[in-house]
Amino acid sequence: MKYVSKRNGMAYLSLNYETICFHVKDLKSAIALINDDRILKFNEMHDFIDDITQEELNKGLEAVKEVLANDGELLKEYFAMFKEVSTQEASLKYAKEFKKDEIDKARDLVIEGGVSYKDKIFQSAVKDRNLLTSTVSLFAITKQVPEGFVWIAKDNTAIPFTLEELIELGSIMANSVNTNTIKARNLKDKIEQVKTLEELESIVWSD
Repeated sequence: MKYVSKRNGMAYLSLNYETICFHVKDLKSAIALINDDRILKFNEMHDFIDDITQEELNKGLEAVKEVLANDGELLKEYFAMFKEVSTQEASLKYAKEFKKDEIDKARDLVIEGGVSYKDKIFQSAVKDRNLLTSTVSLFAITKQVPEGFVWIAKDNTAIPFTLEELIELGSIMANSVNTNTIKARNLKDKIEQVKTLEELESIVWSD
């Protein structure tokens, strides 16, 4: 397989961040992924005769997504370029995928962004929820926490807690996970139903 610039037919044996950045910022060209035995056509003036297929562009986008897994902004720029040279069907298909990823990130941000309890914000990432569950399980044996027990809030202050309050904090975190997971699922179901890019853009995560 080889990577080819849709604009000029330049072929690359591998794909990296610098190559993608050049295509987005300078060349303004999408990248196709084609078979090694695919013959590229050029005219007498050595200008590329563009016969890149949508399938080849799709494969190129999949490869770009892998390289840009940690650079969402550059991926957005590339996808905007991809849409300009792609069919509406392909554009909508991948736009739905990106929108679902956007919803998942918003969901995780809310779930792990902390919960409010006792007029404080407490951290609620996976490790925090697991630690809380383990702590509650440990003290459930004695049905009480040690004298002077505290739980650390997000602002690093030590807040006194009873076992019942620890359980209540855990319930709040669990409810946040459940509520926001269902919200994300419903939004992604709506994403599947849309027929146009305009409809898709109207779907957003809101508080």
